[in-house]
Amino acid sequence: MSAMTRMFYVMTCWLLLAGSAFAQSFPSHPLRMIVPAPPAGITDLSARLVGEGLRAKFGQPVVVENKSGANGLIGLRELLKAEPDGYTLMAGTMGNFVLGYAMEVNAPFDALRDLNPIAGTAEYATAMIVNTKTPVNSVKEFIDYAKARPGKLTFGSTGTAALDYLAVQLFMKQTGTQLVHVPYRGGPAALNDLMGGSIDVLIEVFPVVMEQIKTGAVKGLAVSSPYRLPSIPQVPTFNEAGVSGVELTGWLGVYGHPQMPDEIRATLGAAIADIVKQPDIGEKFRAIGFEPTGLGVREFSDFHAAEVQRWVAFMTEAGLRK
Repeated sequence: MSAMTRMFYVMTCWLLLAGSAFAQSFPSHPLRMIVPAPPAGITDLSARLVGEGLRAKFGQPVVVENKSGANGLIGLRELLKAEPDGYTLMAGTMGNFVLGYAMEVNAPFDALRDLNPIAGTAEYATAMIVNTKTPVNSVKEFIDYAKARPGKLTFGSTGTAALDYLAVQLFMKQTGTQLVHVPYRGGPAALNDLMGGSIDVLIEVFPVVMEQIKTGAVKGLAVSSPYRLPSIPQVPTFNEAGVSGVELTGWLGVYGHPQMPDEIRATLGAAIADIVKQPDIGEKFRAIGFEPTGLGVREFSDFHAAEVQRWVAFMTEAGLRK
């Protein structure tokens, strides 16, 4: 073995040992969780549950920072300008970072290059709701009501690249109805306006509207899951209500800087997947309308890439990719 080869071997071993030691000592100070959405929304609620679990596991605080706007892009930019040391994480949803990318030919970010999947945390459905004063009690009645008022009824969503917007687009396509879009910065704001009578209908992510449906503050007409949700078993699926093609489920996960160390990514991915699978944390997810998943680095990376491919193909075929 030449002197140069021996030196290279020694340096390689040293770097591997140093990386391993760094990973074992991680984290040595507080973590930061960027939430690219307003407080009290689904991304925020899930991020705080994960942060609670990380604090308990590592003994370090997790500071949650809401950086809402531009369908998650403001939060992503905040992540990309942070140090790639693994101490800055970002919660994200399918709507933020897959649907948004899939709808734009010239998207301002790359869903595969700019996002570093760490762990999948939960999945969720959407629910169609109307104000209690709206004179309909079923999807069929709403379709008739809307067709008698083409272009006059309004729906809210958190943006044209969000799951709630896509759900309404699919609903209109399948039913031949015409509804007018009103954009909001977050689901809770849209829900408040629906309850106040400012907009007519939402097909909103279930965790945002679960309590209002359960308490009768709004009328739940249908859910987008392939099965009835245990917490509101009286509400039918869209298929049961006679509308096919509106089956949609969303998901959430945690991402890191594209250049974060692999050892730290593996440490965080294993920790978050384990946290989500813990019975107490899992029950907290279910209590707010999520079904915990707990995907580790490899599973979530493969899932994320497959979802990007799936939705780019879907948007292209549907003529929604522009």
